[in-house]
Amino acid sequence: MLKIIQDRTLLIFGGKGGCGKTTSSCVTGYYLAKTNPDKKILIASCDPAHSVGDSLGITVGSSITPVNGMTNLWALEMSADQEFTEFKAKYEDVMKKIVERGTYFDDTDIDSFFSLSMPGLDELMAVIKISDIVNEGRFDLIILDTAPTGHTIRLLGLPAQMKKWLKVMDLMHSKFRYLAKQFSRKYIKEDTDVFLDEMNKKLTRVNKLLSNQNTTAFIPVTKPELLPIEETERLLKVLKKSKIFVQSIIVNHVKEGLSECQFCSDKADRQKHELEYIKKKFAKYELSMIPEFPHQISGHERLEEYGRILFEDQDRKLEIEKDSVDFESEDMGYTKLLKNPSVLIKDDVSIYIFGGKGGVGKTTATSASAIGIAKKYPSKKVLVFSTDPAHSLTDSFGIPIGDDPIAIKGYKNLSAMEIDAPKLLEEYKEAYTNDIHEAFNSFVKGGMNLKFDREVLEELMTLTPPGLDEIMALARVMEFMDENKFDIYVLDTAATGHLLRFLEMPHLVKEWLQAIFKLLIKNKRLIKLNSITQELLDLSKKVRKIQNILTDSEKCRFVAVTLAEVMVKSELDKLLENLKRLNVTCGHILINMVRPETECIFCESKRKEQIKIIRKIVTERNAEYGVSQLMLLPIPINGIDQLTEFSEKIYGE
Repeated sequence: MLKIIQDRTLLIFGGKGGCGKTTSSCVTGYYLAKTNPDKKILIASCDPAHSVGDSLGITVGSSITPVNGMTNLWALEMSADQEFTEFKAKYEDVMKKIVERGTYFDDTDIDSFFSLSMPGLDELMAVIKISDIVNEGRFDLIILDTAPTGHTIRLLGLPAQMKKWLKVMDLMHSKFRYLAKQFSRKYIKEDTDVFLDEMNKKLTRVNKLLSNQNTTAFIPVTKPELLPIEETERLLKVLKKSKIFVQSIIVNHVKEGLSECQFCSDKADRQKHELEYIKKKFAKYELSMIPEFPHQISGHERLEEYGRILFEDQDRKLEIEKDSVDFESEDMGYTKLLKNPSVLIKDDVSIYIFGGKGGVGKTTATSASAIGIAKKYPSKKVLVFSTDPAHSLTDSFGIPIGDDPIAIKGYKNLSAMEIDAPKLLEEYKEAYTNDIHEAFNSFVKGGMNLKFDREVLEELMTLTPPGLDEIMALARVMEFMDENKFDIYVLDTAATGHLLRFLEMPHLVKEWLQAIFKLLIKNKRLIKLNSITQELLDLSKKVRKIQNILTDSEKCRFVAVTLAEVMVKSELDKLLENLKRLNVTCGHILINMVRPETECIFCESKRKEQIKIIRKIVTERNAEYGVSQLMLLPIPINGIDQLTEFSEKIYGE
């Protein structure tokens, strides 16, 4: 049973994709609103790939929307872009005034500066909005649904990122304050100072809100499987470091009780070890064990059913009406496994990208496909790698995988790598700052001190757009390509919302570099910045190469991994639409974890729902993309041996 202190004002749900964060958020909001009619509750999402509306069964937009049939429950799917647009409309003039006074920028340069310093801060605006809503006191409780683990961790670091951004703005403004004091002997605060003070106060309020255990609690959501458990451990360490209070953990998809179905019994037996590990590892937390449901949780009736189990500790045995399951229903009639490897694997493709909603099995599909590709092309060297902040290849292969390519046992031509993207970016920043420092120091020896200009240029690198680290990780792979280290690359990506940000990053980084180049060229009249300029030029060339390869339909093949579920299909539709916008060619749709035919009422109930979704996907997408299914296996796929077996089921011997 989930225990929540009633006077909390903010509950944050997070965890690995596919564990049920959104469902748990919506169930909590719906149940508490139902049982506390005098309490006003808001369910909000800051995940770029929103699913709150799908879970509640209503259309939710970027404005606060009442939930049908409820007088005290509202929902909000925050648009980071819209929040940022409103922020710029309110503060752009005063920010430009600061930049104009503190740098050599002209009006054109100032516009470029905002393209350089702002990317990524749009997400922070969503967090600030939540803080503002809490501060307004309009709602008694706000429930926040977050993005999957890796990007939730990044989101928690954004207030510190904006503090750095404000520090640079303050450095620029210091130059004006200094000159004003020299001429008038005193300085009177103006709108620029008000802006800096106001933003610093907002960030302080955000930090206080997140770290106040009397008002805020984070509820991790996991399930009894190796990858989600290990990701939950990593998340808890970050939350502890950030001083964010955690009292309870929700464990979803628990298979309980005996069953005549071999498939269900095997799953229950497998989970015993994981459940014991969860109870031991997370013993200090209150654990809420939620059963695997025979149907998808969407709409008021099913949210209420889940809520009774979560909050009332109702008997978790879920009865299914036999008459509701049609064992004679026509089969799906489509390929159940990928019998022809060429469906996914194509000659002349040099980079494969696997993407989709969190929890759909991207990493497993990526790892198994890398093995299949290595087998098909024994004379070609294959690298499977990850740029996701929450790496999972180590867990998938069952071996330590680090920042340098490591050979996969049993495959002479297959290597794996989990790139430490933040480390790459920090090393780049350090080299840049040292070069700036050295250049200005040599100039000061000549008798002139440009203190403010040096500090601004040194701090400029702190304004890197969030996500640049992942692009730099991909830039490292581009170096491998230039050196012909590998012939084929297989990329495991982050969940949909941040995958799209990643695919957009080359364009954003290009603007960021252009803005830096302009500033360096202006300062070049005073000091020599040759080494810095060359390093940035090299990065610019790599980014351009990344852009070219991602949009090359012959060389780059995107595989969309999905599940036969309503919420996941909705995210698939958005992903495919955005891939077209970004000119990234999707070569195939892979529907994962499809239930096999059994005589089990529970399995057939789940399968019956899946059939409807599969038919929709095939009808809508098969002509353009090609669609294949992968059966749900009775055992989890972990370790090289199981991955090899799984790969053979997909691609054949």
